[in-house]
Amino acid sequence: MGTAVAGSSPQASTSVSFIVTTTSNYQATLGGGLQVNFDSIQLTTPEPQAYSFGVVAKTAPGLWITQLVWQFGDGSILQVPYCCQSQISEVRYHAYSQQGSYTVMVVAYDNAGNFGDAVVTVNWTVPAPEFSTAGLPMIASIFIVLVAAALVKGRTNRIQLGL
Repeated sequence: MGTAVAGSSPQASTSVSFIVTTTSNYQATLGGGLQVNFDSIQLTTPEPQAYSFGVVAKTAPGLWITQLVWQFGDGSILQVPYCCQSQISEVRYHAYSQQGSYTVMVVAYDNAGNFGDAVVTVNWTVPAPEFSTAGLPMIASIFIVLVAAALVKGRTNRIQLGL
């Protein structure tokens, strides 16, 4: 059993949880002078489609990252300023309201004017809908009405013919 030391406080921790329903890693294309690593994970499959985009940017010793510029491929742009760090790691979440192919780019800049970028394309397609059983009771009811109408009509014809 542990004892408390006077003047000490317990370590605080924070946790974040979410459900990853589909995991897909996409190949990133890299360019520029800064080292930029990029990955993405598809988080959900129903609308809107959400992705997690992670980036690690690193510049030369003695320099620091000044900003990241995110372009999500749907017209959304996000500029994130930084100061005094030669390496940063960041995760951004973005949701797309319509299916399609989106080219996502993140560009890292440093205080010497150098840049590096990474580009990844994510494809969101809505799967073909499965046959729903919700309409079966309605279809069965219509079928019963049609059969009953045919039987009544057949009986009416027999009565008119005197059968």
